[in-house]
Amino acid sequence: MKINIYFYCFLYCAIAFSQGKTNITNSQKVVNLLDTYFKLDRETIHVQFNKEVYVTNEIVGFKGYVWSKNNEAPNTNTTNVNVVIYDSNNQVVKKQLLYASNGTFSGAIQLNESFKSGLYHFQFYTNWMNNFNEDYSFIQTVEIINRDEPYVVKSKAPIWSTTKITFTPESSVIIDGIYNTVGVKITDCNQKGIQVNDVVIWGSKSKEVARFNTNKVGNGYFTFIADKSETYFLKIKNENIQLNQPLPAVNDTGIAISCNNNLPKNKLAIVIKTNEKGLPLFNNKKYTLLIHQNEKMVLKEFTFANNELEHTLFFDKQNISNGVNSIRLLDENLNQVTQKLFYHFRSEKMISPIQTRRTANDSVVLYGNSDFKKANISISILPEKSLCKNEEKSILGTFYLNNFLIKPEINNYFYFDTRNDNRKQDIEALMLNQSENKFSWNDIKTKTPEIIYPFNKGVTVKGKVETNSNLKAKGKLTLISTKNDVFEETTISPNGNFKYENFFAQDSTVFVFQVANANGSSKYSRIEARVENNESNFIYPFKYEKAVCPTVQNQPEDKFVFNKNAIELTGLSIVLDTKKLFINKDLVSNTATGFKIDEEYGTVFDFLNQKGYSTGVDNETGYPFVKDRTGLNKGVTPAFRIDNNRIADLNELYSVFLSDVEEIYIDKNNARFMGTSSVIDIFLKKGAVRSGGYKIKHNLFMVTKGYANAVAFKNAYFETSKEYLLFGTLNWTPSVIIEEQPKYQIKFPREGQNEIQVVIEGFSEDGKLISEIQKINFRG
Repeated sequence: MKINIYFYCFLYCAIAFSQGKTNITNSQKVVNLLDTYFKLDRETIHVQFNKEVYVTNEIVGFKGYVWSKNNEAPNTNTTNVNVVIYDSNNQVVKKQLLYASNGTFSGAIQLNESFKSGLYHFQFYTNWMNNFNEDYSFIQTVEIINRDEPYVVKSKAPIWSTTKITFTPESSVIIDGIYNTVGVKITDCNQKGIQVNDVVIWGSKSKEVARFNTNKVGNGYFTFIADKSETYFLKIKNENIQLNQPLPAVNDTGIAISCNNNLPKNKLAIVIKTNEKGLPLFNNKKYTLLIHQNEKMVLKEFTFANNELEHTLFFDKQNISNGVNSIRLLDENLNQVTQKLFYHFRSEKMISPIQTRRTANDSVVLYGNSDFKKANISISILPEKSLCKNEEKSILGTFYLNNFLIKPEINNYFYFDTRNDNRKQDIEALMLNQSENKFSWNDIKTKTPEIIYPFNKGVTVKGKVETNSNLKAKGKLTLISTKNDVFEETTISPNGNFKYENFFAQDSTVFVFQVANANGSSKYSRIEARVENNESNFIYPFKYEKAVCPTVQNQPEDKFVFNKNAIELTGLSIVLDTKKLFINKDLVSNTATGFKIDEEYGTVFDFLNQKGYSTGVDNETGYPFVKDRTGLNKGVTPAFRIDNNRIADLNELYSVFLSDVEEIYIDKNNARFMGTSSVIDIFLKKGAVRSGGYKIKHNLFMVTKGYANAVAFKNAYFETSKEYLLFGTLNWTPSVIIEEQPKYQIKFPREGQNEIQVVIEGFSEDGKLISEIQKINFRG
């Protein structure tokens, strides 16, 4: 996207050109610096989760949106998105490669007993993001709880004894003798903002200087004339805490920037000011005032003249970008003297009407009517009293706010909720409590982003074919999957090597290799193949600061105990303790646990991985493995039977899809076969064909390290309605496509609810953002 520079910038360029190419103004230099630094398009990600607290038998559902910062629209070129899951000790517990299309991706992860109770952090990024000096990854923290342990419902009340106060003077300094604005942030040990009324600023001469309040996220600010001969204190005195904290010291002099964003006729006034002591330092010196968001800018050059203490510049806000903007004051050598941030609300988003109606069978139908056409949205619906919505994020907060902040604001929907009449004042307080932009001016001046990390698309499948004289000239290799409608052909090199680039393949997908000579005749040949170049490590180390909070005395704990007799429903199977539903129960040991399979996606390897086994393909040998990872049999490979026939080679399990399986029995306590202490019996559905694919050993290829399998989201079973209404999900619809007709509807069970929480996120094809959190009542 071309840089948007306005008339006065072009005027400088025209004057410079008339004076000769060697006379380059500071304005032209600034234009060149921003053009160079932001020339490469940066992509960012926002992800909506269906909720933030999960029980270990549930599926985590999420929907991601990829954004082009330069184009301010969905980044439709992105295909490869990486997600890494970290535990509370910042250790990696899982990685996946996700497939993105038309700027969106979705995923679902089945939890199991390997996830212990605690906080888990999902980090989403692309390989392309590694090219830049700033961290553009998206991080979502969720809590996972074990149903065998009591769940302590966390109090939303602040821990007053850990109150922390942070001061952020406007332009980073408090200057003697002039009006100063100071941002104040009040938080507790959980980094949760604390709302406090009647915060008082006192001078050392026992005089009240200012009085203010903080909002619900802990932000506030005050203005006062500073006197260097005094020391100032912030005092809080209420029923919860008495606190007295000194302000930063007052400076002899300096330069500060203030702005008035509330003038008529869409004007912005910026005041650059100093005090009497600053006149000898700053008088008659030339400065450049730059307002920019990425490469989009407006700027003016000016001089402090005639001993003026203030210089005011006016700008038309029509020329200023929507969202966070940096105001930078640059000296004659283009060094940054000071800066501040401000937020420009260019446009307001309309609320999309949502209505509900109960049906005869006590279901609920949600009717939506979007303001946008050609949009892609995701919708989460939770019960009225859900304990699973700890955060209120907004896609607007990610793309318009956090993209420009060094420390992201997690609960940012507050700033964009059109029902919040004070949102502009609240975001102004937030900007006053931000000391600097995410983009360092020194980086902009001295660094040029280079394409070192490629824009990954798909994966690469490489390998080697055992060649003979018939294949050395124009041999062909075809990769086939009738289940996935794949037919890809490539040429075999004289030494037998082959490669499929930009290939889209999911984990555990089984492909058949077909080799043909120059005459087109099929030939059997041993083939070695592997997936390469799909895993991209993020160059910025993951950091998460644990909240260290004391135990609060005399504060009652609200504990919830799950029913211990719950029946587990997983995304792959249903576990039932009854003979009637198992048609093959008499063919296996009485000590075996039976699983009735109703899943249409994935393979037996996927199923076993959810049941305590490690599965995969050895990178060195190319052969599959299955090993128990729990109990006394840890590290042991079980014996396998398919329809009562012993399987000697695990290659025969390659293409056993769950859609062809009726039942699976796992027996860890009956050593019926020599060399193992456990047996797994697999029974296929009637009509499932075992010939062909299951017996081909060397021309079959099962993808590992490809795109994550598409796991269909399913609600977990909760033993009691209370459990479900506190922890369950009424509905998760990750993809609603709105075409020319902007209306949509979603149907789900009422489950005794009279009120629901609806969270909608998304964007339109032309870059309009959609973000709503609504509580809807449908009593009667």
